[in-house]
Amino acid sequence: MSEPNIAQNNEQILNDIQSLQEMEKTLLNSLEANANTLTSQEQEQIVGKMNRISDMRINLYQTLSGVNNFFHGALSSSIGTLQQQTAAIGIIEDELNQSKRRLEVLENEKLNKIRLVEINDYYGEKYAEHSELMKIIIFTLVPVIILAILNNKGILPEKIYYILLVIVSVIGSVFLWRRFSSIIMRDNMNYQEYNFGFDPKSAPSSTSTGDQNDPWASPDLGTCIGQNCCSDGQNWDDKLNQCIGTSSVVMSPPDEQASKESFVVNALTKTQPNKYKHDVDLRENFKATQSKSFINK
Repeated sequence: MSEPNIAQNNEQILNDIQSLQEMEKTLLNSLEANANTLTSQEQEQIVGKMNRISDMRINLYQTLSGVNNFFHGALSSSIGTLQQQTAAIGIIEDELNQSKRRLEVLENEKLNKIRLVEINDYYGEKYAEHSELMKIIIFTLVPVIILAILNNKGILPEKIYYILLVIVSVIGSVFLWRRFSSIIMRDNMNYQEYNFGFDPKSAPSSTSTGDQNDPWASPDLGTCIGQNCCSDGQNWDDKLNQCIGTSSVVMSPPDEQASKESFVVNALTKTQPNKYKHDVDLRENFKATQSKSFINK
């Protein structure tokens, strides 16, 4: 039952009680005014009516009190239920907040572990690159030492010694410089990437229309529609969906095209040994209207 209905019912009960009070008051006044003229039996009847009206009024009071007590109890129960639900929601909210905090802690731990792995990978790759550099240095110094020993013992002539020394030094320097340049150009965060020192501000702008090196600025690239796709001396044919020359012949259906091919073959084929048919000027057929066929010619 909604609140407007409750108020309306209570108001109706109060109006009924007031009406009963008025009726009882009217009977009481009538009894007092006519006390000398009324018989005892009539007085008893009036008193009986007053008692019944009083009982009805008391019942209405009890009904009103019962309704009020019922809704007061319902309200108290609703308040208690609401308080319990609020407490339950608060508990769930606290659990959610704790779960969020635990998830945040786990996420931070995960990120820290990922950082440690990336740092270990970085230094591992760096040390591997440095070891390759040391190998190049060793592989360069070992032949130099061997050549020096052979030269000191007189086994290797001076001229050959210096030639081989220069060759080994050049080859070792080339490999050493390539490896060293690779090391110094590595990125500080990701060792697999190179830092080329590129300045984006010095890059050419792609919006320049006069740059011939910019393929997007070329007027030859793009999409054409209809007659715009045709070059000089050509017209666009909507039926064929292609460009045709102003002096070209429109493509005919398959059977008509086969007749044309048959005509060309017959015009260029021998009829008798060492004898040919008369010459046929195919250009005259191109001068005909597009609706005419080679067969008509």
